[in-house]
Amino acid sequence: MGNVRQPIKKKAIATKEMIIDKGFELICNNGYHSVNTASIAKYANISTGNVYQYFHDKHEILLDGLNKYLGSIMFPFIEILEKESDLKNNFPVAIKRVILKTIEVKKDYKKAYHELLSLENSDLEVFKIFKNKELEATNKVNDILTKSGYNLDNQKQKAHFLINIINLVCEELNYHQHEEFNYDAMLNEVIRLLMCLFYNCPNCRIQKNITF
Repeated sequence: MGNVRQPIKKKAIATKEMIIDKGFELICNNGYHSVNTASIAKYANISTGNVYQYFHDKHEILLDGLNKYLGSIMFPFIEILEKESDLKNNFPVAIKRVILKTIEVKKDYKKAYHELLSLENSDLEVFKIFKNKELEATNKVNDILTKSGYNLDNQKQKAHFLINIINLVCEELNYHQHEEFNYDAMLNEVIRLLMCLFYNCPNCRIQKNITF
C-alpha cells in the first residue's frame, strides 16, 4: 500500500479536512459497513485516487472524524456550562438547560449516535477514542466546577457521574420513550439527584415538591 501525504499547503489541508467531513457524515448517515472509499469519494465529489492520497482506507477517515466531531455529538453541553456565569447558584436551571440541549443534539444526530455506539462496541480503536473523549469531557467539567467555586470531595469522579447520568437520561428521553413514565417528573428527579451529589446532601433534604 502506498504512502499517504501529510498536507502542508492550505489547499491540501482543506482537501483532507473535506474528505474527513464528508466521509464521517456518510458513515454516520449510511452506516460504516455500507460505505467504502469509492462512495466517500463520490459523496465528496473527488476521485478515489484523491482520497488515497490522504488516507489508507475508510477506517482512517472514521477515526479522524471521531477525533474531530465525537465531543460535539456526545458531550454538547460543555459550552452551556462554560457560559454559565454563576453555576454554583444557578445549578438546577443550568443542568436543565444542559439536559434539554443534549436531547436536542442527540435527536439531530440520532442515526450517527447509534452507529457510533455500535462501532464503539466492536472496534477497539473506536472504543479508545470514546474513552479518551469521555475523559476530556470529565476534565473540562471538573475545571468548570473549580472555576465556579466548587471544592468537593471526589469532585472529578462526580463530574464523571454527571456526564454519564446526563447521557443516560437523554437516551431514555430521546430513544426509549416508555409510556409508563412521566418524563417531566423524571427530569426533576435527575436534577434533584445531581443537586444531592454536588451540594453534599446525604440526607436528601431537598424538598420533593420543588420543581425546576
